[in-house]
Amino acid sequence: MRQRLIIAFLQRCACFLMIKIFLALWFMCFGESAWALLLSPDMGIHAPASLVGQLQVLRDESGQLRIEDVTASGKTADFVTLTGDLSAGYTPDVYWLRFTLQRTAETPADWFIEVAPSYLDEVTLFVPSSDGTLTATHLGDLHPYAQRPIPFRHFVFPLRLADEQPLTLYLRLQTTSTMLAQVKVWQYAGLLAEAQTDSSLYSVYFGILALAFVSNLVFWLRLRERLYLTYCAYLAALTLVMMATGGFLSQLLLPQRPVVASHMVGVAVSLVYLFGTHFFINVLHLRDHSPRLYRAYCGAVGFYAVCALMAAAGHYGIVAPWLMRSALMTTFGLSLVGPWLLWRGHRQYLFYILAFSVNFAAVPLITMTLLGWVSLPFSPDAISGMGSVLHIVLLNFAIVDRLRQSEKKVLAAVKETAALAAEREAARQQRQFVAMVSHEFRTPLAVIDATAQSVEIACSQSANAAYEFIAPRQEKIRRAVRRMVSLLDNFLTHERLDFKESKSQPEAADLRELASEAASNWSHLLHRPDQLHLALGQEAMPVWIERSMVALALSNLIDNALKYAPPGSKVTVRVGKTAANGWIEIEDQGIGVEAKEMALIFDKFYRSGNAQRMPGAGLGLYLVRTIAHSQGGEIDVESHPGQGSRFRLRLPLVK
Repeated sequence: MRQRLIIAFLQRCACFLMIKIFLALWFMCFGESAWALLLSPDMGIHAPASLVGQLQVLRDESGQLRIEDVTASGKTADFVTLTGDLSAGYTPDVYWLRFTLQRTAETPADWFIEVAPSYLDEVTLFVPSSDGTLTATHLGDLHPYAQRPIPFRHFVFPLRLADEQPLTLYLRLQTTSTMLAQVKVWQYAGLLAEAQTDSSLYSVYFGILALAFVSNLVFWLRLRERLYLTYCAYLAALTLVMMATGGFLSQLLLPQRPVVASHMVGVAVSLVYLFGTHFFINVLHLRDHSPRLYRAYCGAVGFYAVCALMAAAGHYGIVAPWLMRSALMTTFGLSLVGPWLLWRGHRQYLFYILAFSVNFAAVPLITMTLLGWVSLPFSPDAISGMGSVLHIVLLNFAIVDRLRQSEKKVLAAVKETAALAAEREAARQQRQFVAMVSHEFRTPLAVIDATAQSVEIACSQSANAAYEFIAPRQEKIRRAVRRMVSLLDNFLTHERLDFKESKSQPEAADLRELASEAASNWSHLLHRPDQLHLALGQEAMPVWIERSMVALALSNLIDNALKYAPPGSKVTVRVGKTAANGWIEIEDQGIGVEAKEMALIFDKFYRSGNAQRMPGAGLGLYLVRTIAHSQGGEIDVESHPGQGSRFRLRLPLVK
């Protein structure tokens, strides 16, 4: 079996060698006319005369070969026939192309050789003269545009076929950009029609870019979102790269500065990848969705910036292969990121992902062509143009959709602001009403309290039997008045604290004085004189507080201790300190608090289950905690159901 395979392989090699020898002998015997492209009158008018299968290529690695060396008989066999266009990637080597043209008797003699793309540095056409010498015409993007015999963005060489004999032409190509060459043969009418069609298509293309740029610039000026400005930079870079690679930069803007125009090709390509990647990672919020991937693409953006600087310095040929490989990897990665985000439920990115998918389909073809990995029958400019137009149209749909969503958010924010303003106005009116009611209530309450106190004094001086009947009742009146006043104070303080309208007026105070004042305010409402016991200590405990607020907090704590304890039971007010804080402690022998409710009793409007039969609004302890926090302190509680509670208000000491 192995011997048969070896014999078959040797037979194929021998067959291939015989074919090559036959072709060489055919060329030597019958001359160049065997390889000539025969031109007819209808060729080169509606479409270029096809050179597919007619082009032969010779690679000059040294770059030192002259036309005399290339045309020598010893070099004839070194030419290799191309099956398509020349695509050798980024290389410093010189390439020679050879092809032969021949016309019929009725075919016009004047023809035009078009060589694309327009960023080839040196393009030299060698045409045989009647005396046997070769005439050279030097073009390329390193030569001024004014020296071109035909004013066109590509390199066009006029050619006259004097007779019906075959004419072999040689093209010498050298460039720091990608070694890509497309050779077309035209008649004048066909070249003119091609130029007009070319100009029309590019006018539409640049018009779309300009419209997208202006609209997004307006969006940025209106919304001040940096994303629109980034997209404008991407569109500007895309415009620049199409002008540079398409030859319009040399033709229209820099006709007398060919070196600058040549360097701008690499700069433009680097910038379009830079701004495109930057826009994509920001529009998809990769920093939030995948920080590691975001850092990787930020590194790619930095690499593109370095490539732009290298290209501006004239070293694009060094970095171009790595730039293309990086762009290929970046595109492949981003093509996976979009579906991944959609799979995770981020439907808002759908338009952006569709827009970039078109671009992702075009970029690999362009990149592999520029790297010389594949040879396509159409130019990278055509792929880039069609892909970018669809990309821009879809991307502008996404931008408009984003603008619509932004406008919805703005309208929602305006409505929310209006609703908030209405709510604030309603709250202001409510506070004014509560303040008015409080003011109106305080006067009759003060009259009731003063009258009850006068009745008590009058009855005690008369020392009659009616005193024992009246005294308990007037005490209830005064206790009710006190609780009404306390309730009004709590509501007013709650309003000020909730709406942050309390104007802080801190002052120095001694915790012992505060405790004594709070106890004295309740002394006339005690069931017996020794019911409220003070343990103040001997050492001063200075604090820096808002006196009225802390007094209200202490009043609420004492009120709770008296309210929820058996009548006449002992209530103790203690004062003490630690290293950093002073504290006032109110201890009672009341109903206590259940363990499951300890964390809830300081919530607004909350009332424990065993306190439902007592009057109250559930604001007292909430205000105590809020006031303690506003003064830089804290409130603690220890309680045992049926045995009483101990509340400790801690405040920072003045050092």
